[in-house]
Amino acid sequence: MGVSARENLADNFSPEHQRSTLRRALVISFPRSGLNWLRHCTEHFSGRRTPGRAQIFSEGPTVFDRAHDVTRPNKRDFVSLYAPDGSEIYEKVALLLRNPCDCFISHYLTRRRLSFRKGLAAFGVFATNITEFDRLRRAEKAVFYFEDYANQEQGTFAFLRFVGLEPTAQPYDFGALIESSRAWYRNTHGLMTNERRPTLTPTRRAAIWKMLQGRLGTTFHQYLGRYYDPVSRTTV
Repeated sequence: MGVSARENLADNFSPEHQRSTLRRALVISFPRSGLNWLRHCTEHFSGRRTPGRAQIFSEGPTVFDRAHDVTRPNKRDFVSLYAPDGSEIYEKVALLLRNPCDCFISHYLTRRRLSFRKGLAAFGVFATNITEFDRLRRAEKAVFYFEDYANQEQGTFAFLRFVGLEPTAQPYDFGALIESSRAWYRNTHGLMTNERRPTLTPTRRAAIWKMLQGRLGTTFHQYLGRYYDPVSRTTV
């Protein structure tokens, strides 16, 4: 049987303990990449809030900073990868990646309802996030893939350990976490409807892959190879 998130403030998950052990971390995540799920779990196991819309906690310091677009800092969640002297700010940086075509459909076509042309023009930030992550040299870095952590215990716990948390140090109910995360999402974004989800034609998928390959060059397969089929030029 699990315990509530607020009970996690006790013992070695107290705010004092967290401040003394957590290193400054950044999570780079293009929209619709599953960060809300990881935020929910982070708050549950740390007793501290995460950046974004309030989930379990709404006040206090955050466990990590976040950036949806590393070229567009904001005062709340993320300022820069680098200090004025050029040194890297973060000790740990996590990059969350999801199938690019799924991100494109979910963010640009479904949520923002942009045309394909406008969405493609803006989608370069997906590649920029990868490029800037790859350039970091001092920080401890890790890449996490959506299908490995979305409602998946092993991948979720790998992320939590990367940011400095040990989820198995206390009782937990992973199934209950999934349900509470889904309840938060429904309350925040509304119920899922039966409205048909937009799709991409093979030609438009090919255009997305061509843009990403052009932007990423030799690092394309390192970061996105698992999603790309070079024979059919479709996603897996």
